[in-house]
Amino acid sequence: MKGELSPKKCGLTDEQILQIRARVCGYMRGEREHYLYMGKPLDSEQVAVMRPFFSPTLLAGVKVVQLVGHRITEHPFFQEARALGIQGLPELSHMASVTFEDVLVFNEKITERLLFHALVPSVQFQVLGMERYMELYLRALLDTRWRFSVPLVAHIFELESRFAADRETPFSVEDEVRTEHCEPILDSSRNAVLSVDSGGLIGHTNKWPKGAS
Repeated sequence: MKGELSPKKCGLTDEQILQIRARVCGYMRGEREHYLYMGKPLDSEQVAVMRPFFSPTLLAGVKVVQLVGHRITEHPFFQEARALGIQGLPELSHMASVTFEDVLVFNEKITERLLFHALVPSVQFQVLGMERYMELYLRALLDTRWRFSVPLVAHIFELESRFAADRETPFSVEDEVRTEHCEPILDSSRNAVLSVDSGGLIGHTNKWPKGAS
């Protein structure tokens, strides 16, 4: 599976990585709930532009939030994580947008390209599940220490560039995500190929694990 790394390589045990994952997933879901009531559905023009690339179900379900006069604030645990030596974490206030599952929050004015960019991680969350997405993200980030080297992030920019270069040729973002990030496995009982699209769950923790450096 792309993004799978040895715990020794990234300097943390599996247990520590899963504890961090639980904390980040809790933050993401909390922010989703915070912004959900402010969100508005895509307008008809936005849907028309995005329809050749995203499923009608996803486009009908997402909500967008355009922040004006302020930007997304960073949760204190990002600073805690950096203090523990975890490098490469995104600075949310400097990002054009942040996707909290199906809620897209924009620090910058929404353009078609920015909207496409924000929709791709929504598909990634849908296909992989929040826990699996965050585990792959964290393992790659801990290994490379640079967000843009994380395969999930690099794929977003790759698809965004493809969209920007040629909007007349449709493609399925969901198919691209499944091809890039889901490992096919053989179910011998049915002789069929299935996709691994989620990981195990772990309860939320209020503190970063000791020794996370």
